[in-house]
Amino acid sequence: MNKAVQQYCLLIKACMIWALVIIVVSSEAQYSYNLVPNFSFESYTICPKIMNAPPPNPWYIPTNNGPLYYNICDTSGFAGVPIGTIKGSPNYQYARTGVAYIYLDYESASFRTYIQVRLSDSLKAGYCYYAEYYVNVPNPMLYACNNIGMLFTNNAIYADTNKSYAPVIPANPQILNFGNPIISDTLNWTKVSGIFTSKGGEQYLTLGNFKDNAHTKLLKIQQNGYGGAGYYIDDVSVYELDSFKLKADAGRDTTITVGDSAFIGSYTNGIDTIQWLQNGVTLIDTIRPGFWVYPTNNTYYVLTQTVNGYTSSDTVYVTINPLPVTLVSYTVIASAVPVIASAAPVIASAAKQSVLNQWQTSTEINTSHFNIQRSTDGVSFETIGKVKAKGVSTYTFNDQSPLWGGLLYYRLEIVDNNGSITYSEVRQLIIDNGQWSIYPNPTKDFVYVNGRDIKQVIISDISGRVLLKSTEKKIDVRSLVSGTYIVQIETKSGNHVTEKLIKLP
Repeated sequence: MNKAVQQYCLLIKACMIWALVIIVVSSEAQYSYNLVPNFSFESYTICPKIMNAPPPNPWYIPTNNGPLYYNICDTSGFAGVPIGTIKGSPNYQYARTGVAYIYLDYESASFRTYIQVRLSDSLKAGYCYYAEYYVNVPNPMLYACNNIGMLFTNNAIYADTNKSYAPVIPANPQILNFGNPIISDTLNWTKVSGIFTSKGGEQYLTLGNFKDNAHTKLLKIQQNGYGGAGYYIDDVSVYELDSFKLKADAGRDTTITVGDSAFIGSYTNGIDTIQWLQNGVTLIDTIRPGFWVYPTNNTYYVLTQTVNGYTSSDTVYVTINPLPVTLVSYTVIASAVPVIASAAPVIASAAKQSVLNQWQTSTEINTSHFNIQRSTDGVSFETIGKVKAKGVSTYTFNDQSPLWGGLLYYRLEIVDNNGSITYSEVRQLIIDNGQWSIYPNPTKDFVYVNGRDIKQVIISDISGRVLLKSTEKKIDVRSLVSGTYIVQIETKSGNHVTEKLIKLP
């Protein structure tokens, strides 16, 4: 299929989707009418094949530096859809509907860009309106942010265009998502929506971030990228609620694994009354339109809401997938001393030159094998062995070279047939090689003393001032500030061993 045919097919598909959107909105309420002209930026006068092409009519720029317009009509790859360039980097993103969208800068030093339009009709005093638009984070962005707003004004607003940059337009937008969260999704389009009561006469809509950097929250979403937060925007809508019945939205049914979470509901702000019932019985919330839940069993949630006198309900089901492997136990054993607790290691003699890993399962679903992993710091693990899964069973693996002397960490890496991976809890073991030492070093909270016949442990600062004394092999050092300390180990036979200890923040 050549490029021209592909472009034609995409245009036909876009028209069908756009028509479907209009039909769906019409089915929600017979008289609903979107007050935003060219709401999906499809109609244009100038195709954005050139740098800083103007936005599509009747949208315009209220500052001296404007947004970027993307449309499938550009086949150069500069401002096309889905292939375009943002901040000098390539990006791939389909429009939510149609074949066009806009890019805005929401945070970049003192830099902001906005886009503005005159509504098809001015808003009526005392009437409730529902407004929404959709945003997506381009892949090259280094940050995501909050304050993604919709501002309604009686008159067109303009920033100081005499400045050499696009300044912040200070205002309190009527529409922000509930809780004003940071939106960081680079794959999907995320809805920004809310309900407000008009003061009357508002006929201009401006999109953007109306807060300065000190009042904008940032989230770093990758290690390298454009040093700011920007968003593609699409599908802008404003409806009068007297002609539009906003139905409850409990979210989409989802399936999770035990221990995972699921988001239910939405971020729509300004709903009059909210009631969430779990399993249709237990009241769990009356404030939030949406939130994260952490169920451990199959369950469902019923949302009942009232908006502008209209009450509706919706139900969302959350299904729990069983874990691919259920571990009944996992122990590590040296010199016949079992180590089960994960909080504190058990000290084992070096007489037996091996460490036995032993585990038992009660459930195995599509399990391929177990990788036995070992670490000296509890962070970086290496695979030291592999045991093939054989169904619900008891397994063993003997570590014949356990790096004698010091604190060791073990865990199981459980690999499914499809390649997915889960991990067991980490087990700890201190190997006593007849010498005296402390582990881990550096540390944040506790140190363990390794050695026989220990009488006393003294911790001093570098000036020699004694800060802690202990006769235990586990010493709490959380009261110490970060820095370097001297640890003196005194044995019952009169030997003295001195080591440096690094205390982390």
